[in-house]
Amino acid sequence: MEVCLVQESVAYNMDCMEAMRKMPDKAFDLAVVDPPYRDEVENQPTKDMRRNGSMKSFGNKPGKDFFDELFRVSKEQIIFGANNFQLPPYKGFIVWKKKTISDVFTMSMAEIAYISEGLGTISKVFECAPQGTMNDPRIHPTQKPVALYRWIFQHYAKPGDKILDTHLGSGSSRIAAYEAGLYFVGFEIDKEYFDKQEERFAAYSSQLSLF
Repeated sequence: MEVCLVQESVAYNMDCMEAMRKMPDKAFDLAVVDPPYRDEVENQPTKDMRRNGSMKSFGNKPGKDFFDELFRVSKEQIIFGANNFQLPPYKGFIVWKKKTISDVFTMSMAEIAYISEGLGTISKVFECAPQGTMNDPRIHPTQKPVALYRWIFQHYAKPGDKILDTHLGSGSSRIAAYEAGLYFVGFEIDKEYFDKQEERFAAYSSQLSLF
């Protein structure tokens, strides 16, 4: 499958490694990725996650080959779950603080994301709730809110940038990039999640077109 790098927003139901191996160096200005933090045998959704989205496992923790390709095809990177991977030293990072998560929940109250040095050396904190709404329901166990990606693109992307998301999941990053007028390419290997994010993106983009 040929991967388009000029279309405003496009998603592929395929293995991101297969795609990245065919891409030229530095094809993207910014990669914003949220890969699985653990291997499949231990990467089971918590009981709180199981209330929303699918209960199935969602892939293996990527290894060095993934990050080698990611750094090759993108100029700058934001990588969620930074504390779970062997990454180059970084001077700044993002903390996503989940507003409504208390000590009694079994999911993390915050997540950390690596930012490459070209994006800055100052760490920032963004606070917002992780839950979906009745109009925008949760469709993936580790779904991140559009508001988080909207904030990321406001702070770390420029008009005309090409954005890569290797683990598209629920498609929140795609929606935020579309809002920001950024070029976007995303990959999701799971057909069920891919189809759900396609439906979600189509509904969201058609809503925006009304205005």
